Order: sequence, then C-alpha cells, then structure tokens
Amino acid sequence: MKRSPRPFRGDWVTPDEARWGLILVLPVMALFLALKIAPLFYAGYLSLTQYSLLQPPRFIGFDNYVRLFNDTRALNAFGVTLIYTAGTVIPATILSLSVALMLNSALRGMGFFRTVFYMPQVASWVAIGVAWLYIMNPAFGPFNYMLAQFGIERQGFLNDGTQALPTLIGIGIWRQLGYSVVIFLAGLQGIPKHLLEAAMMDGASWWRTFRQVILPVIMPTTMFVVVTAVIFNLQVFDQVVVLTGGGPGRATTTAVLFSYNQAFVSFSMGYAAAVAVVLFLAIMGLSLLLLTWSGQLKGRR
Repeated sequence: MKRSPRPFRGDWVTPDEARWGLILVLPVMALFLALKIAPLFYAGYLSLTQYSLLQPPRFIGFDNYVRLFNDTRALNAFGVTLIYTAGTVIPATILSLSVALMLNSALRGMGFFRTVFYMPQVASWVAIGVAWLYIMNPAFGPFNYMLAQFGIERQGFLNDGTQALPTLIGIGIWRQLGYSVVIFLAGLQGIPKHLLEAAMMDGASWWRTFRQVILPVIMPTTMFVVVTAVIFNLQVFDQVVVLTGGGPGRATTTAVLFSYNQAFVSFSMGYAAAVAVVLFLAIMGLSLLLLTWSGQLKGRR
C-alpha cells in the first residue's frame, strides 16, 4: 500500500532535503574550521612556546603570560585599547541613534543623507587615513587653519602625545557612525506602527514615547550595535597604523599593534600569540557580559 505524502509544513523538511542541506553547508564549515578555528588553537599552542621564526617552537609553559602581566608596555597597550573602545563605542552609539531618529522620516532628500552617512564604510581606510593626516596636519592642515581664524593657536593633534588618542577616538566615532546609523534605521523602521499610534493617542510626549516605547523595542538592535562595535574597536589596527603608527611614543599603541610589533618587528612569535590570546579572551568575556546584561534587561521588562 502506497503511503500518502505528508502534509506540507513550513518547519518540516524531507530527509533528502536535510541531506543536501548538510552537503551544501559542509564546504563553508570546512573553510570556517580551516581559517578560524584551527589558527585559534595554533595561536594558543604558540603562546606556550618560545618561537622566533628562526628556530622551531620550544615549549616554555605559561612564561609568556607571566611576562605579559609584568610588561608595562603590554599593560599600557591594553589600557590604550580599553580607553579607545570606551571613548568610541559610547559616544558613537548615542550619536548614531540620534542621527537615525532624525533620518527616520519621510522628508524629501533623506535617502541622500542616509547615503552620505554610510559612505565612510565603503571607502578604503588607507585613503581616508591619508585624508585625515592632511586635515589634521599641525603646519598646514585645514582644521588648524579654521582654528586660527578664531584666534586659537595651532594644535598638534596626531603629533601631540596628549592629543593623539582623543583625536583617534574622534575619527573612530566618525568612522563607526555610518554603519551604526544604518542598523539603527532598520531597527526603527521595524517598530510596529500601532505602538507609536497608541502612545500618540494617549498624549505621551516625544521623550516618554522614546523612553517607554522606542527604546525598549530597539534594545536588541542597540545591543547588537554595541557588541559588534566593542569587538571591532578592541581589534583596532589599520586606523592606528595609518594615522600614528602607535606614537607619539606609545600613546596610541593598541593591543593588536603591540602584538604585531612583537611578532614581525621583534620576532617574538610566542609572546605575540600570548597577547593575542589574552585579547581574544577579553573580547569574548566583554561580549558575553554585554549579552548577559542585555538578557537581564529584557527579563525585567
């Protein structure tokens, strides 16, 4: 007796479909394992060795980690990274949400402004960095020229040990703005219209509507922006290399740049791997902390 076909359900697949799905996913998973997971474990192994590229790795246990936590240069690099991340993520998130709220309207020309805000994300950062070097040049840069018109003396910006990091943070905020604005716009446009209409009918002010309706609804979007920004900024490298090279002195040397210098300047691959592993653990820990905190916020509502 022939079995009748099972009724179609959106969440049901046949064994053949499941098999083909697995086959199609396998190449991607293999690439992921080869390019992401395997190097991660290899870096963990190298962090337990003394390796200079000229000789085979020699196992030394946790000596690299002991050296790291007693190395003022490494601790300074991690401190600079944390300051840069906090100084970039918090203002950029607030500013991008504010801009997204302004752009989330049906006024004429909003499409143009949305494109303008996103343009830094599609441009080459090397070209952008060269442009910022010209803009912030202490001798003939346009920014210093504008300051001189108001009677303010010329500033060193990227060439000044006390101003270099705040200047990098400002450029980092500008760089992150476009991406975050687009994500927030998507979140704002996904808010159910009936919630906003109900708040309007209740006579709620704009601030109360934002605080009690808009902000809770876009909290998952906000946490996505914050977590991805934290992960991205803790790994900042190209911006520092192009604009300051880690200077003046060690004022802008981040953890990734410090690890790079240890690996390819000092040829201390094992120590560089230890720095990378500690940074990876810090990124994972902060990400889990933020996600846990966002889950607690969601549970309170």
